[in-house]
Amino acid sequence: MLSAGMAISGTAGLFSIESGQPTLNVIFFRCVFGATALVGWSALREGWKSLFITDRALWPLVLVSGICLVLNWVALFQAFKLTSIGFATIIYHLQPFWIVLAGAVLLKEGLSRHKLGWICVAFLGLVLTIIPKLGVMRADHDWLIGVGLALVASLFYAATTLTTRAVKSVKPSVLSALHCLIGVIVFAPFVDLAALQGGDNGMWGWLVGLGVIHTGIVYILLYSSYPKLPITVIAAGSFLNPVAALLSDFLVFGRSLTAMQGAGLVLILLAGLAVNLGWPFFLISPRKIAPPQES
Repeated sequence: MLSAGMAISGTAGLFSIESGQPTLNVIFFRCVFGATALVGWSALREGWKSLFITDRALWPLVLVSGICLVLNWVALFQAFKLTSIGFATIIYHLQPFWIVLAGAVLLKEGLSRHKLGWICVAFLGLVLTIIPKLGVMRADHDWLIGVGLALVASLFYAATTLTTRAVKSVKPSVLSALHCLIGVIVFAPFVDLAALQGGDNGMWGWLVGLGVIHTGIVYILLYSSYPKLPITVIAAGSFLNPVAALLSDFLVFGRSLTAMQGAGLVLILLAGLAVNLGWPFFLISPRKIAPPQES
């Protein structure tokens, strides 16, 4: 379930671009069809009452986390269009490091020298990823904007993760359904009806797939697998997301990474795995413990 969920989620960019719709239309219908799938699943599994949060103190957190999530989708999907699925996905995977840094600054969580070392490795990977595209960004400002949007998307996702930590009493599937409903309300006024009328029948297949498959089925697969697996397996499985994104970019649009960008991607993913699993940073030697003195 984890492997399938991660691999499918990596093709979300392909569905959004192939729909041919403006980004706000894509996000609105992802929320509509995603909410339909998740509300139906939650109602069948937990009953309709599970969709109502009785603790009013949680409502602001649910609202903030939902808005951050849908804004993350907007920024990321627009980044796909302005750059490429693979390039934007690499930058987007800086999200674990924003969570670590925000946790240290805002939540006073410890930031060890080892985590700081791996964060530096990740940002070195970002530099290696961007260097081959400097000429493109100078000539085409859309690329530069796309890079910024991918970074913004990763920041919004980190904000979503941090705010949802405080609503652990709400089941993940229910919380995701509420997030989608928030997205429907937020983006309904911005739907471009003219663009919808100009679309073909295949457009609806891509939009329904993005909502039902990438939001409904993928979330169910991931949230069902997380409690059954150790963190090591979950962290390793997360590699399938960028791999699927890069493959879809290459197979459908013929876009590939340079050797330098590939090295950058490896550094970012390796550093993310190290932070998640608590690996020691190899350049920091462990403190030596003095042997006990004989009495």
